[in-house]
Amino acid sequence: MNPLLEDTLRRLAVHYSGPDVEEVAMNRPGEVWVKMAGGGWQVRSDPALSEDYVVILCQQLANVSGQVFHRRRMPLLYTTLPEGHRFTALVGPNVRYDMGDVQGIAVTVRVFNPERKITLDRYGLKRKSVLADVPLSHGQKRYDDTPLEDLLAAVQGREAILISGATSTGKTSFLNAIVGYLPEDSRVLTVEDAREVVVPHPNRVHLVVSRTETTNGIDFMRVVDAVVRMTPDVIICGEIGISNAPGVFRLMTTGHTNFMATIHASSPEAALRAFYQNLAQSNPGIDAGAAVDIIAQAFGRIVQIDRQGARRVVTAIDIPRLAHAAVAMDDA
Repeated sequence: MNPLLEDTLRRLAVHYSGPDVEEVAMNRPGEVWVKMAGGGWQVRSDPALSEDYVVILCQQLANVSGQVFHRRRMPLLYTTLPEGHRFTALVGPNVRYDMGDVQGIAVTVRVFNPERKITLDRYGLKRKSVLADVPLSHGQKRYDDTPLEDLLAAVQGREAILISGATSTGKTSFLNAIVGYLPEDSRVLTVEDAREVVVPHPNRVHLVVSRTETTNGIDFMRVVDAVVRMTPDVIICGEIGISNAPGVFRLMTTGHTNFMATIHASSPEAALRAFYQNLAQSNPGIDAGAAVDIIAQAFGRIVQIDRQGARRVVTAIDIPRLAHAAVAMDDA
């Protein structure tokens, strides 16, 4: 770690480095909220976490990651801390806390724990057998009557998988769990705005593209052009949002249907709509019916994850063309 950054991070690290910490949030200077695994939020007072401190920390993190952060011109930062934690910060007049405020800070640290291995049974899924080798296929066919067996067969067949769910439902953790079921000889490339996907395969490359302004001008579309020339067997795109939806859609239209991604949505049908809505933000003239049809045909499975109390569970594993039919019926 950069020694200067390491020294600056110490003030915040005392809150996210404890055992069983899942997330840390700052809503105002001098106050930090800590969320423990399986528990709720706990508030702590810490005068050392001032607004000036947050600005300095963001500037150092931006310098290390090749991004632009400026208190007035670009007060937003998405990055990964050296320990692997996801860091998001917004500073200035876009953030308010009390009615009389004219500016503020908002910081979150999503903690990455390499020792906390997530297994599929944590999501209420259990296997009935060990699958034999599955032939590669992108045909949206059903392999097994048991949803989990069918999903893992689709993963081993390198079909495209979309994982849908609300915030903090464990989408990325579930993605990490199923990546381990990809064939061992797979060449895997990840493209994320913050490093979160853990790939056990030795033949892998991890690419990081900021959602905000960078010093080198590299955006998701340019990285997609490079990725398809790096001969990947599987591309993992991280979370689909407005900035990367056009790039992921481009992969679909050029025949690269061997990828995985996550998206914020409440159902498989809503996931298709959310993908299209993200895409339409950058391509307002795009044909909705044709776009949703392409998206539905590209993915092999949509996995829906929801929260039930403190538990995160898989509530649906759908073939997208079936979800697309539901979308069409709703829109009729």
